[in-house]
Amino acid sequence: MVRTDPNGQDADDAERRARSVEQSKTGLQQTIEDMKAMAADREEAGYETFTVAAGDTTPKAPDTGETDEWGLSYVVPGDIEDEFGALYDRADFDETGVYQADSEGVRFIVTECLDHDEGIAVFIAGTFRLMFAAPLVRAALDRGRMYTHVRKVDGTHLGTIDHDDPDAFFPDPESVYAYER
Repeated sequence: MVRTDPNGQDADDAERRARSVEQSKTGLQQTIEDMKAMAADREEAGYETFTVAAGDTTPKAPDTGETDEWGLSYVVPGDIEDEFGALYDRADFDETGVYQADSEGVRFIVTECLDHDEGIAVFIAGTFRLMFAAPLVRAALDRGRMYTHVRKVDGTHLGTIDHDDPDAFFPDPESVYAYER
């Protein structure tokens, strides 16, 4: 016999979803804490740092959406525009660090963008479902590039960062392809 809740949903399914949501919240909280610790380490080394946790992260392949923009697209709070913009305008990011962990089909990611000459370190944290990432993984590895796009909720583009090592983002492509629909 299948238990159902008052709305007619399978109770086991509802419990599984609730656990998944809780694990995602916990994973994102841990990702943000890790990002802040990494930023503190960079600050101790003399870098000017900036951290932001995206409200939404979308893995976009070149043939999706209304534009030819592809990469990881982060939607960030509007109140960071001035601070992010000031650092973005001064920086020529020459190194990228990517820190990530997967849990039940969800990737938790922190992208560290560094400009060593200017002493700037920008950290962007986000999370996305691996089931939507396979087309991006293929495009990035085929093209040998990756992009980070930062936008506000209203769509205002705050900046794009070009990365020349997509392997840093996708060191084990097969682990992403396994979730492909």
